[in-house]
Amino acid sequence: MHEDALSQRTRSADRRPTDGATGCARWNVVVLGVSSVVLGATSFAARADLTPVEVTVFRSLNELSDALNTAIWPFMQYGTFVTIPALTVIALLFSRFRLAIALALSGVGVYLLARLVKEIVERGRPGAVLTGVEAREVFAEGSLGFPSGHAAVAAALTVVVAAHLSMRWTITALVLGTIVLFGRLYVGAHLPLDVLGGAALGAVTGSAVNMAMCRRRGRMDAEPRVRI
Repeated sequence: MHEDALSQRTRSADRRPTDGATGCARWNVVVLGVSSVVLGATSFAARADLTPVEVTVFRSLNELSDALNTAIWPFMQYGTFVTIPALTVIALLFSRFRLAIALALSGVGVYLLARLVKEIVERGRPGAVLTGVEAREVFAEGSLGFPSGHAAVAAALTVVVAAHLSMRWTITALVLGTIVLFGRLYVGAHLPLDVLGGAALGAVTGSAVNMAMCRRRGRMDAEPRVRI
C-alpha cells in the first residue's frame, strides 16, 4: 500500500490541471516582474560599448568545433517562427484549445515585438562589431542583433508550455530553449546580451498572455448561463 500511495503521489506531481488552469499561477507574476527587469537592463546595456566579459563569453562559444553545428541546428528550430503554427496545430489536434490560443498569441506577439525592439536598440550582429567571428549562418547585411528573435520565441513558448502541460514537458521545453540560447551564440548570430534580452522579452510576453487568458477565463466563468 505504501508503494501504491507513493506511485500515486508521483503521478499527481507530474500532472497539471486542464488547459489554462495554471495560467493563473502566481509564478506568472514573478516571471513577468523579473523578466521585465532583465529586459530593461539588457536593453540599456546593449546600447553601450561591448564589455570584455561579453566578448569573452561570446568567443568561448563561437570558437567551438564546427562539428557541433550539425547536432545543434535541428534543436535551434524551436526558436523559429515556423514552430509557432506547428505547435498550435498540434495543440488543436489534441483539443487543447486554450493552449493553442496561448501559443499563437505569445509566439506571434513576441516575434513582432522583437522586430520592434531591434529598431529601437539598433545593435548590430557580432560580425558587425567584432572581428574574427565564425559566422555559421548567412545574415542579411545590416541586420540587427538585439534582441534575439529565436531566444524570444523559444522563451515565450516555454513559459506557455509551463502553464499548461506537465513537468516533463516543461523540462523538455526548458532544455530546448537553453540549446537555442547556446546555439545562437555558437553560430555567430548574437552576442550574450542579445540572447538574454530575447529570452527576457519572451518570458514577459508568455507570462502576460497566461495572465490575460486567466483573467478572461474568470470573466467568462462569472457570466450567468442563459438557457434558450
